[in-house]
Amino acid sequence: MGEEIKQARVLVEQAVALIANQAGDDRVGERIHDAVEAPDQMGVDQAKVRGALALIDQPGENARATAQARTLLLAAIGGRLPGAPTAGPALGTDTGTSVILDEFRPARGISDGGDVALLVLAVAAIAAGLYPARRWRPPHTIHELERSAAPKGTR
Repeated sequence: MGEEIKQARVLVEQAVALIANQAGDDRVGERIHDAVEAPDQMGVDQAKVRGALALIDQPGENARATAQARTLLLAAIGGRLPGAPTAGPALGTDTGTSVILDEFRPARGISDGGDVALLVLAVAAIAAGLYPARRWRPPHTIHELERSAAPKGTR
């Protein structure tokens, strides 16, 4: 595929990205293990990386342990991702950010009081529109008016 990455900082950044994208503890563990064994350890706190590896290597997938591992990995590289842009505008392939956000998964259905209030307001707005439409509608339908206006021989 390509040559193997030799910088621990880059491998730690990739591990953080894998955690954010929920790639699974096996893939994250492999990347952290590669970071521990990387020849270029400049700018990486190995104690924190090893602590993150211990959390990821625990049996079973544990979201809390994975979140703690992510915190440790970010702390191991000084809290700033190596690929973070320098001052100035983002150019070319730079993203202009050093933040890797978790995946956004909004709740489905009615999940809290705000959703209930919004549903009640929507039903009230529909009722408020239907009531005057029903209350002040014309007394005759268009069909009845056409029949009464038509000449007597065409009915």
